[in-house]
Amino acid sequence: MINMKRTIIIIFLCFVKSLDTDAQNVPQIKMTVGANVFIVNTFDNATAKAFLALLPMTIRMNELNGNEKYYYLSDNLPTNSSVQATINAGDIMLWGSNCLVLFYETFSTSYSYTKIGSIENPGELKQAVGSDNPTVKFELMQTSGIQNTNSGIDFYVDSDNGIVHFTNVVDKIVLIDMSGHTIASNSKNNQLKIHSVPKGIYILKISNNESIRDFKVILK
Repeated sequence: MINMKRTIIIIFLCFVKSLDTDAQNVPQIKMTVGANVFIVNTFDNATAKAFLALLPMTIRMNELNGNEKYYYLSDNLPTNSSVQATINAGDIMLWGSNCLVLFYETFSTSYSYTKIGSIENPGELKQAVGSDNPTVKFELMQTSGIQNTNSGIDFYVDSDNGIVHFTNVVDKIVLIDMSGHTIASNSKNNQLKIHSVPKGIYILKISNNESIRDFKVILK
């Protein structure tokens, strides 16, 4: 029981810390391909900020060269391109002023791109995008506000029993892994049990009063 208490405290101290610090930085993006969910860390530059302003966005990306997917945006974005030398799987960049490129393989290049962001854990990316033209959804991650009374959502942790208690009953609480599988859920309730959830990165989806908020949760 002592070990469980320590684990839950670490989990939610990390979570609360991320809410405090991420709010000061460029927001993260939630990228969905089929049932797979990826977290994109964006760069603090004019291109990334302009792209964020276009979200949410659902697009059908085209296959190219066996290592990337691309899509021509209707708007031109500001650029500051440079030769990247090495492109890493999970990099999201802009080619020219309006071609959004998602790379799913690591390779060397002499082309110039402007950085937008990179996926945290791209291990499943290649399989998720496949060899065809996938539909990809980009939307802003909610990284602050869960403890903000203006949002109507607040919570505390019962460390001994591994339960997240919400101060108000919410319509639905769902914990989703990065493959899109529901790990835990509850409806019309004010708590979610997480004591048996394995370590990892998850999406906590909270539906309340016809609004949906997504939060990244790191369980350690």
